[in-house]
Formats: sequence, structure tokens, C-alpha cells
Amino acid sequence: MLAKLILLPTFRRFRKDKEGSTAVELALIFPVLALVLFGIMDLSFAMFVNTVVEGGLKDASRVGFTGRDTGGVSREQTIANIVNDSSLGMVDVQSGDISALVYDSFEDIGMPEPYTDENGDGAYTDGEPFTDVNGDGSWSNDMGEAGLGGPGEIVLYTLTYNWNLLSGQILPVLNGVIPMSATMVVRNEPF
Repeated sequence: MLAKLILLPTFRRFRKDKEGSTAVELALIFPVLALVLFGIMDLSFAMFVNTVVEGGLKDASRVGFTGRDTGGVSREQTIANIVNDSSLGMVDVQSGDISALVYDSFEDIGMPEPYTDENGDGAYTDGEPFTDVNGDGSWSNDMGEAGLGGPGEIVLYTLTYNWNLLSGQILPVLNGVIPMSATMVVRNEPF
């Protein structure tokens, strides 16, 4: 009973006291607010980098479609060097990060090699006859042939790279890395 007489008034006084409540509310909200702010900054910067890399790939694809002399350096490495120069050092692209597939027409991009659906299931099954358009010796889900193509051919350039998140140390989502890619489709000029 004595505890009730002492604790009850103390509790009521504490409950009505509003001093310092803003600091407590800020301490509760700040981690979530900081996480959202860093996330927005990271995604914005990643989108900026992707735009810069796509612009660099556009400039670099010109080497491929004009057949410009690259001075003893492979066309793939020249393309990687141009993308690196235009990205202002934000990404480090190697020639192996760029793939180029050659097509006869724009309609062929991303299309599977033609085959005869003998069992009628609507999908290619091993053993069904097919036309080996890309010359790799097996049926492919994409008929593009690896290479930079010749005069008048359609080339799909794809650049894949990883972007390291700035807040990857704070929040280890995706191990601090976002896989990114940029693509460009061009028709080679007659060179």
C-alpha cells in the first residue's frame, strides 16, 4: 500500500512530463531516416553512373560500326578504353566485360535459332532439327553470333559491370554491389 502511495504519484508526474520527448522521438526515427536518405543517394548515384556508362558505350560503339583503325589495339579493348574515359574513372571496364553479338536484321535480336518442333510442346527439345545460325554447333536461345560484325551487319553491344554501393558498409544488402548493364544496338557502316 505504501509503495502504491509513493509510486503512483511519481508515475503520474513522469507521464505528464514532456521535456526531452523530441530527443527520444528523433533517436527512434533517425536510423530509418538515415537509411532511406543513404538509399536514395546510392540509387541516384548508380542511375547517374549507368547513364554515363551508356553514353560512353554509345561513343565507343562508333569504333565498331565505322570500322575505324584502332592503332594495333583490338576493337574490344578500344571500346573498353573509350567507356572508361567517358565514365570519369567511376567504373573500370575490361574488354571481357563487353559482349557483342552480330545479327542479320534488327528483328533477329534476342530471337532463338529456328527449329522444327517435332513433339509439339512449343519448346526446343534435344534432338529436334534446328538451323545453326550462329555457328556454335548447338541450338541457342539467341541466334546472335559473337563478334563485332562486318559492313552492314547489326551488332548488339552489352556491357556488364558491378557498381559498389556507397552505403554497402552500413547495410550489406547484395553485399554492397549492384549488377548493372548497358546495351547499344547499331548497324555497321560499309567500311
